[in-house]
Amino acid sequence: MTTRNAVPSTVLLVAILCLTMLLPYLPGRFDASAATLSFLMRVVSYASLLLTPVGLAWMISRRRSRLWYRMTLALAGLIALVGAISAASVNQLAIGVMIGLGGLAFVWRVHSRMQADVVRVDDRRNSLPFRLALVPVALVTIEATVLPRVAEWSRDRAIEHSGTLITEIESFRQRRGHYPVSLQSLNWDVPTGVVGIERFLYEPNGEAYNLFFVRPHIELDAQEVVMFNPRDEHRFTSHELDLLQYDGEQLALRRGDRRRTSLRQAHWISILFD
Repeated sequence: MTTRNAVPSTVLLVAILCLTMLLPYLPGRFDASAATLSFLMRVVSYASLLLTPVGLAWMISRRRSRLWYRMTLALAGLIALVGAISAASVNQLAIGVMIGLGGLAFVWRVHSRMQADVVRVDDRRNSLPFRLALVPVALVTIEATVLPRVAEWSRDRAIEHSGTLITEIESFRQRRGHYPVSLQSLNWDVPTGVVGIERFLYEPNGEAYNLFFVRPHIELDAQEVVMFNPRDEHRFTSHELDLLQYDGEQLALRRGDRRRTSLRQAHWISILFD
């Protein structure tokens, strides 16, 4: 396949990988696997930048194709290992094992085919160098430019969907004279409208309440709590034991909710925990 003929399939590949990366921020029903798949795709996209110089060198020096092919296989194995370790780091050990074993099996299989001359790596029509040079750069560029905007849009969408629940909470207060003690339930009736956000959570807070949702942030090592409080008395804590063991100023120092950003929607803030 020539480079020109490879363009449509390369564009399709980039589109599929980008959709995986954006999955937690897309509209739809909650999917528990979305955040993990997106996280792994983002980590792998950065790691795959190692392939770009190999692809460029391969395009320039086709006579050393077997060397570039071996380097590509070695780096592919390394990237699979990075993906496996990343999955394990977010408590997805089973997925990590599958990625690691699958990556190693793929590398071994392709290497065996190359040794048997089934794969013609020295063919000048080989489009693999073009893909190696383009795909990683395209993924990282889209992550840096498109992902933040989609993430902000999805947060606004979830906030908009919370309006029904806020209205019901205020209606409850008008009827009963106080806010609900709890909304803990097996099932939720007000969807967030975003694939990566499971449900809205409620807790009393003084004379008012907090309504919030938790979602993965665009920073790889951060979680975002997006919270509504009608009196702007937002408080959140990273660890449950801190609530039991500390109070007053000690608790305030240990909450970990200092990375706050006021949102354009009234009484809503974003809190980052890393």
